[in-house]
Amino acid sequence: MSKPLRILLVDDKKDYCESLSGVARHNNIQLEYKLDWETGFELLRNDPTIEFVILDGKGKIEADQETEKDNFVIRAMRDIDTYSTQIGKHIPYCVNTGFIDRFEALEDNVKIFEKKDSDRDLMFKYIAEQIAISNYRTARIDFEEAFVAFDKGIISRDFESILVSIINAYKDRDYRKVNLNAQRDFLEGIFISLNREIPCIPPALFKGNGLPNHESCTRFMEDRNANGHKLNKGVPQEIKSAFRKLKESTNGYSHLSDEDIVKTPFRANIHLIMEILEWLPEFVETNYNNHI
Repeated sequence: MSKPLRILLVDDKKDYCESLSGVARHNNIQLEYKLDWETGFELLRNDPTIEFVILDGKGKIEADQETEKDNFVIRAMRDIDTYSTQIGKHIPYCVNTGFIDRFEALEDNVKIFEKKDSDRDLMFKYIAEQIAISNYRTARIDFEEAFVAFDKGIISRDFESILVSIINAYKDRDYRKVNLNAQRDFLEGIFISLNREIPCIPPALFKGNGLPNHESCTRFMEDRNANGHKLNKGVPQEIKSAFRKLKESTNGYSHLSDEDIVKTPFRANIHLIMEILEWLPEFVETNYNNHI
C-alpha cells in the first residue's frame, strides 16, 4: 500500500473526529484532528507533511472559546490561503458540515460535503484527487514559466507529471539517482514532443520503437549534422550547451543504483531543463507558429 495521506481535521466534536479517523484509515488516510482552529492552524504550520485540511462548518476559532462561531470557516480559509502563498505550497481544503444548506453562498469558493456516509466516501475521493492536483499547483508556484510550453501545446501533457516529480524532488532535496532518471525521461519527452507536437526533429532520428536517439536528437538541436539532417534555425549557444550537458549528464550514471546520491548533477540539470523550457516557446513561435 502507498504511503497514507496525512490530513488535518478541525471539528469541535471529539466523538465525530475519532469516528471519522477510524473510517479514514480504511481509505489510506491518516487523520490528525484538533478541536479548534487556533491549535489546528498551529499544527498545520508546524507539520509540513499535512496535505489537506477538513473544516467543520461551524466551530471554535480559539482554544478557550465555549461556543462555536459562524465565521469559523471564513477565518480558516483565509488563514490557509495566506499561509499557502507565504510558504509557496498549495494546501487544499474542504468543508464537512451537518448543515449544508447554510453554506450555499460558499459553494463557488470551497467544496462542501455533508456529514453522512454517502458524502463521506465522496469526500475521501475528492481529497485524494486534490492532493494529486496540489503537487502540480505547488510546482507551478516557483516555476511558472517552465509550464508555458505545456500550456501552448509545445510539449505534450503526457510528460508534465515527470516535470512535477522533478521539481518536487528538487524542493525536497531528494537527490537519488532515480530522480536523475526522471530528468532523462523528461529530456526524452522534449525530443518526442518536438517531433509529434511540433514538426522540428525528423522521424529519422528516432529508433524503431518510436523512442528518440538521444545523441542524434541532441546534435540536431545543437544545429549540427545528425545523420544527414540539420536544424538550420537559430539556437543560442547557451541552449545548445544546455541540451548537450543535459544529455551527457542524464545518460552518464547508468552504473549507479537508483538509491545512490547524485546531488551535483541533479541540481545542475534542473537549471538546464528550466533554461530549455523557458526558451522553447519563443523558438516555436518564431519558427513553427502555425502549429501552436
